[in-house]
Parts: sequence; structure tokens; C-alpha cells
Amino acid sequence: MSKLKDGTRIYGSLTVDAAIIAGAGAGFQNMLLLTTGTNIQYQFPNELRVPGAKFRVTIIGGGGGGAGSTAAISGACGGGGGSGGVVLVYLTVVSNAYGFTYSVGALGGAGAINTVGSAGGASSIIYNGVTYTAGGGAGGPIYTSGISAAGGTATGGTLNIIGGRGGTSGRAVSTNSGFYGQGGDTPLGYGAGGFGGGYLSASGAGVTGLSFGAGGGGGYSAAATGYAGAAGTVGLIILEY
Repeated sequence: MSKLKDGTRIYGSLTVDAAIIAGAGAGFQNMLLLTTGTNIQYQFPNELRVPGAKFRVTIIGGGGGGAGSTAAISGACGGGGGSGGVVLVYLTVVSNAYGFTYSVGALGGAGAINTVGSAGGASSIIYNGVTYTAGGGAGGPIYTSGISAAGGTATGGTLNIIGGRGGTSGRAVSTNSGFYGQGGDTPLGYGAGGFGGGYLSASGAGVTGLSFGAGGGGGYSAAATGYAGAAGTVGLIILEY
């Protein structure tokens, strides 16, 4: 005959904790944000040191930096940086594999006047010998290229999402010319346009992306003055269990 003791049911020599029963089917209860580090060894908490336990990891690459504009052409706009890729992976804990190695992608640096932006860094985890990677966004191109920066790659996950492209570099001939110089977006980060680039209101340097993995805006020159682009934002790794 079973007895109830402080929320715990005891059946002979078998003890079943009521907290476990209550948690069944309730989904992930804990979240950890990893915002910096390269080749870091992360050790699982006790809740994940159980073979068969489930966990989810969201991986976002770093955003690319926006390009600077040139002083030689009125209306020139540097391209926005591409956003980082996104990987969502569901994993099951394997015996004696109670942690993973992770790297968080760095932000892409801003491009100086008439200079391309730098690419964002890749974010990744390695669990039980398998690598899951969200690439960083490309740096924004200069005015003369007339192209846009690619978003980061995404490989290995349950769901792989390529990062958003940055706004095109080029020449804006009116305030209705389009969204030049806009940084690419991620689900958790928004690329900003230049102060003018992307919004085409006035000359100015690009605006830094917001939150995680977004591209930086390109600089915009409404007159004969060059402006720098802006940096992207760092990547992110989210562990849920």
C-alpha cells in the first residue's frame, strides 16, 4: 500500500517525486543565454546530467557591419551588413556527454568612409561530436558595388534559417528611392538603417543594429561628405531545458 509523504509517493522501494510528475509535459522550464566566448566548455546542470533528457539550443551568428559612404557622390549610401544565420536544434542527452563546446559570433565592425564593413563571426556548439553552426552576416559593400551583403549560413540543426541580406548599396536620388543601407534582421535582432541610409532623411553615419545578430546600417551622404557605416551586433546562444 502506498503512502503520501510531503508530495512524494512511495511504492515499496520506488520513490516518485511529485515535482517530476507535475513537470511532465510542461515543456522546457529553464533558459540560459550565452553572449560571449570562443571554444568554451559548458558543463550541464544536474537536470541535464540524465541520459534521455531533452534540451533545445538556438544559435544566432553575429551581424555584419555596414559600409561607409563616399564624399564623391551626393546620395551615395553604403550597404547594410547582413544578419547572422539562425539554427534551432532539439537534442537528447547521451550518457557521459554532459556538456558542449560553444562559440558566440563577434559583431562585424563598421566600415570607414568608402570602406566595406566587416563580417560577423559564426556562432556554434559541438555536442557529442556533432557541430551546429550559424554563420555571421557579410559586411556591407561600398556604394559602387550596387549589391547587398549576404546573411549568414545555417547548418546542422533541426531548423536552419539563412540570415537576412543587408540593404543594397547605391545612390539614392530622392527620399522615395528605397531602403538603401538597412542592416539585416534576425528573429531576435533588428538591423538599423543609416542616419539617412535606409530612411534617406539626412546625411550621417550608419546606425548600429539592435539586440542579437543584426546587421549595422550603411553611411549615407546627401552632400559632399563621407560617413562611416555602423557595427553589427554580437551573436547569441540560447539553451533551454
